[in-house]
Amino acid sequence: MKITEIIDSKMPSITEWLEKTGMPNIQEFRQEDNNKRDRLEILNQTIGINYDKPIKLLATDISQNTEKFQQILKENGNDKCALRLSPIVKDLPKLRVRGKTLIQNLEWFKNLDINPEDYKAEIIPHNDNTSFSGIILINDLGIFGEIVPGPHWQLTQGFFENKPLIFSYKNDLWHFSYIEPTIQKVLTSVLESLKVENLELQKELTEKLAAKFNEDQQLKGYFEFVVWPPDNNISFIDYNRVLYEKLKNSDYSWNDPGSKLAGIPASPGKAQGIVKIINDPTKDSLTTDNIIVCDMTTVEYLPLMAKAAGIITKQGNILCHAAIAARELGKPCIVQVGNKISELKNDDKILMNGTTGLIEKITP
Repeated sequence: MKITEIIDSKMPSITEWLEKTGMPNIQEFRQEDNNKRDRLEILNQTIGINYDKPIKLLATDISQNTEKFQQILKENGNDKCALRLSPIVKDLPKLRVRGKTLIQNLEWFKNLDINPEDYKAEIIPHNDNTSFSGIILINDLGIFGEIVPGPHWQLTQGFFENKPLIFSYKNDLWHFSYIEPTIQKVLTSVLESLKVENLELQKELTEKLAAKFNEDQQLKGYFEFVVWPPDNNISFIDYNRVLYEKLKNSDYSWNDPGSKLAGIPASPGKAQGIVKIINDPTKDSLTTDNIIVCDMTTVEYLPLMAKAAGIITKQGNILCHAAIAARELGKPCIVQVGNKISELKNDDKILMNGTTGLIEKITP
């Protein structure tokens, strides 16, 4: 998928993905997502991490063109940003637009069919020239994640211009999908920024955020971050505790398969079934013994993912929205099979292992 197709189309949030899976505690998750920058502000004030600090206001400031908003528009109108509306009223959806100037984003706002009194607003910094983006999970088993050159949507949506470096740390051993010193240096800096050696600060974060720490005194959680020029400082864009609780016992470690037909395991479990290559999820159908094989799953695939025995994709990554949704559905999933995926044909009988990433053809 071309970059312009990603940017110009709607990119569903992780909340939208999980809501469609029937996740039972979706309201708790939605609240966690809506308030993520409040938590990042506490981390900023407590341990000094950088984050994409927004300008905060009410949606009524925009709709009523208050003096506060007029000043914001004067100072930031031509700056690229994301405009994010988070509901004050329960059960309403989060709304957002990004990648355009604030003046351009106002046209989007004016066309919304909402009651502005139901929403608070955030104007969030945006940079078209992101150096690196990453997702990292620090859980009870280790440290897992991925970093990619370029914009962050590649990791959440699973489509790439450059292949992400996927990493795992378990039992005192690091494993990288490939070696790239610059990216590994970014990872080291991220982990250093999440290390809290001061016990008083740990106590403060535990009281304010119900924070948890691993044996190396790193803050546990699901984190997203970007590295923006010109200073190339790390800027966090998410700290999610609910997602951490869901993934706290998830093991994303894997071994190099060598020349075997394999990818990177993204959701555990084994499935034996019949290959069904899906090109159009809105038109193609399958049965419960089919294993989806495709370039990458998008949110339109969810009805098929819920029905299929398993999922295998050419692209993707271990913590993209689709992989997390596969775990929520309890479906084994293997990502980043790459060009070897062409070895799988319709009606092939296969055994896939979402714990190791191996795919075996079963001969009659």
